[in-house]
Amino acid sequence: MRENTTLSALIAEAQFKLRWFDLGRRLQPVSRAAAEAFEAGLSPWPHPYLRQAWAGLLFWPREGGEPVVWFLRLPLDEQGKLQLPVRDAFLRQLAQKLEPGQPADPAARLQAALEESGLLFSPAAERQASFHARAALLLGQPASAHYAAALAYCRQPESQRWDRLALQGIADLAARWEQEKELLSQQLSKVAPPVFTSLCQCLENEAVDHQLTEKLIARAETELAGDAPDFTAVAAAVRGISHSPARGLRRAFLLRLLQSPAASHGEVLAAIGSRCAEDLENTQIAAPWLAALAQHQGQETFNLLLADLMFLPAVRGSLLGALRDPARPEALARAFGSFLHGPEPPH
Repeated sequence: MRENTTLSALIAEAQFKLRWFDLGRRLQPVSRAAAEAFEAGLSPWPHPYLRQAWAGLLFWPREGGEPVVWFLRLPLDEQGKLQLPVRDAFLRQLAQKLEPGQPADPAARLQAALEESGLLFSPAAERQASFHARAALLLGQPASAHYAAALAYCRQPESQRWDRLALQGIADLAARWEQEKELLSQQLSKVAPPVFTSLCQCLENEAVDHQLTEKLIARAETELAGDAPDFTAVAAAVRGISHSPARGLRRAFLLRLLQSPAASHGEVLAAIGSRCAEDLENTQIAAPWLAALAQHQGQETFNLLLADLMFLPAVRGSLLGALRDPARPEALARAFGSFLHGPEPPH
């Protein structure tokens, strides 16, 4: 087999069709052109997260057969591009496994090379379920056997047991939110908190419309108005609306959250920082989020979230504006100082 310089070329030569996805902040497709430019070292990964490219590869034999899924964590350089020595070492492993005379079928040999590479990762359960739901839609396959139970529960949540639902069924429902939008809009206020949380964690991969965004926000605000708010559900709602085109609704909601007791809860702050990067391009949101993060979270969490977001050119400017503002809170000034220079030595 001739030497290939990209994973896409090698997989194509092995007679597989291939689709790339990003699984960092959310599940989203990556175009063939963007993936090939990234593999060639010409362009950065379009959606970096924690200085890595969290890639999902779906490929299947051209002549028919079962699809194969890989989840790869690829290290990025300072420009967000693929570290080429890592790429080249991985390609050599793959090429060796695909040499003529090797035992087993090509898919099994590719899987063996993957497991030996050290680049394999296991997505969170809800992300993996969403990936399989999206793959089924892409390949024209039916939803999982758990989908019917998820639908039945949503139709009558008061009379069904939520603890018997499989996460895959909830992910299938989220992936089909457009055809089930009326049902979801009517029932979101009634489903059990764990179901609401799981559903939102899957809906973060979907561009839910204004109507469904309003319903998700309403459920979160009902929680906030209670005597003992479920901040896990509130953080889940942030995730569920994070990819919605209803930016005005989302940003108004985030501002209300940052002016409420929710701003002291780590799950809510992490959901905003990890899922709502686009909204943090707005200094009106970035400034109170940074202030709450500095006041209510430890330095390690502050450093992790800030370092990740500073890697995004579109967000860096608004963050730096808030961090350098002379009127910034003292807690934020200290946290930013420690981020830049490390903790102050003890006296």
